[in-house]
Amino acid sequence: MIPRISARRGLEMTKDSHREDMELLRRALEELSETSRSWEQAFRALQDEVARLNRELAEKNRELVYHTEYLSRLLESISDGVIAVDLEGRITRANRAACAVLGYEAEELRAREFETVFGRPFSAEASEVSGRLRTRSGREVAVTERDADIIGEDGRPLGRVKVFQDLSELNALRSQLRQRERLALLGEMSATVAHEIRNPLGGIEGFAGLLALDLADDPERLALVERILDGTRRLDRVVNGLLDYARPVSLRPRAVDCAALVDAAVEQAGPAPAGVALSRAVPEGLRARVDPDHFAQVLINLLLNAFQSLPPEGGAVSVTVREAGAEVVFIVRDTGCGMDEETRQRMFSPFYTTKAQGTGLGLAFSAKIVEAHGGRFEVDSHPGDGTEVRVYLPRAE
Repeated sequence: MIPRISARRGLEMTKDSHREDMELLRRALEELSETSRSWEQAFRALQDEVARLNRELAEKNRELVYHTEYLSRLLESISDGVIAVDLEGRITRANRAACAVLGYEAEELRAREFETVFGRPFSAEASEVSGRLRTRSGREVAVTERDADIIGEDGRPLGRVKVFQDLSELNALRSQLRQRERLALLGEMSATVAHEIRNPLGGIEGFAGLLALDLADDPERLALVERILDGTRRLDRVVNGLLDYARPVSLRPRAVDCAALVDAAVEQAGPAPAGVALSRAVPEGLRARVDPDHFAQVLINLLLNAFQSLPPEGGAVSVTVREAGAEVVFIVRDTGCGMDEETRQRMFSPFYTTKAQGTGLGLAFSAKIVEAHGGRFEVDSHPGDGTEVRVYLPRAE
C-alpha cells in the first residue's frame, strides 16, 4: 500500500510542478507580450520622431538651398567685381561682374592662384585703394579695390575677399569732361580772337579790292592782289568757323524724313568727283528727330571728308540709314586711305586736320551739333581700308 501512495503523491507533485511551470510560462509570455507592445510603441514613437526629424531636415535643406541660391544670386547681381581666395591664395569664387571685367569664365578661375592669374599679390588692405588688375588679354584695368578677411563661426579666418570697381568708364568720363572744359575755354578765347581779327580783316579786304580796281591794267600786280584777297577770304572763313564753333547751338528738332535729309545733304555737297561712285540706301518712311538745317551740315562735312580721302583715280562712297531700336543710324562709308588710331582719336578735335587747306573745324562743329541732338558718333577706320562713320540720332515716333 505504501508504494501506491507514494506514486500518487509523486504524480500529484509532478502535476503541481507542471502547473507551476505553465504559470511561469504564462507569466513569461505575458511579460514578453507586454514587452513587445512596449517595444512596438517605442518603435512607432521612434518612427514618428525619425519622420519628424526627416521633415525638419528636409525643411532645413530647402531653407539652406534657398539661402544659398539667394546669396549666390545676390553676389552675381552686384555691379562691383568680387573675388574670394582661400588661405593659400587660391581663387574660390568670382562673380559675374569680375569675370566680365577680367575676361574669364568663373570655372576658369576656380582653384587657380590669384597671383598666377593676375600677376600681382592679393594685397589685402584695411582701406580702399586704387590698383590695377591684369585681364585675360594682358591689358591692365585701373580699379578701386577693397580687401577683407573671411571669418568663420569659430573666429578663425577662412580666406579673403576682394571687392573692386572698374574705373575705365569713370576715367573716360573724366577725360571727356576735361576735354569739354578745354573746348569751352577754347571756344571763349576763339570768339574773342575772331572778333578782334574781323575788323582789321575787313579793312584789308576792302583796301585790297580798291587796289585791284586800280591795277586792272597790270595783270602781274593784279595777280598779287588777288592772292591777298584769297588769303583774306580764307581767313574770313576761319573766323566764321570759330564764331560758329564758339556760339551755343540752338536747335529746333522735329520729325524729318531721313531720305529727304540725305538727298538735301548730297545736293548741297555738290557733284561727286570724277571716278567716285556715290550710292545711298534709306528705308522708306524712316524718320529722325533732328534740326534739318544743322544736321544737313553734318552730313555735308562727312561726305566732303569721304570724297577727299579717296585716291585720284576715285573710289566709292555710300550713305546708308537704318533703324537701331530707339535710334536712327546714318552711316557714311568710303574706300579711301583710312586713318591710323591717333588720327581717329583726334578727328573731332578743333583745329586738328590732315589737309593742307583745312581749318580743323568742320568735324569739330559736326560733333557739337550731334551732341546737342543727344546723339553720338562711332568711327571704324584702318589705314588703307577706308573709313566708316556712324551717327546715332533719336528716332521720331
